[in-house]
Amino acid sequence: MWSVTFQAETRRSKSYKTENGALKAIWKWLKSNQQQGVDSHAILIAPGNAPERYDDWQALPFTESKQDFYQSGKWLKLRVQAFELYGNRCACCGITPAQGATMHVDHIKPRSKYPQLALDIQNLQILCEACNKGKSNYSETKWR
Repeated sequence: MWSVTFQAETRRSKSYKTENGALKAIWKWLKSNQQQGVDSHAILIAPGNAPERYDDWQALPFTESKQDFYQSGKWLKLRVQAFELYGNRCACCGITPAQGATMHVDHIKPRSKYPQLALDIQNLQILCEACNKGKSNYSETKWR
């Protein structure tokens, strides 16, 4: 686990599963604070390494040029098509938004393992937030 301590007016710590995740969080946090004129820094504690202090978001290896997949026009259009095709009920447990559920469009075969299927509507199903988080990218169960 990689641990990050964020320091501005207040101090908070958070753990991350990967170094890349921790560095990206530092990048976003520093950029946001520094654009608002807040003096801030973050300290990364990596397994087996000395703590590293980061004061400048521009020194980190991230850019905004790469659009987030889930914000892309192609995904947003396909997401609507998936709801129209498969309905607004969890394919696993059957709960609906009327019962208080938040619905997700799930990749049956995870994007992390099958990026070529990311925009294939046959690889999508509707799950509630709880079922989708429980499934994560470990299961390839097709519930629909």
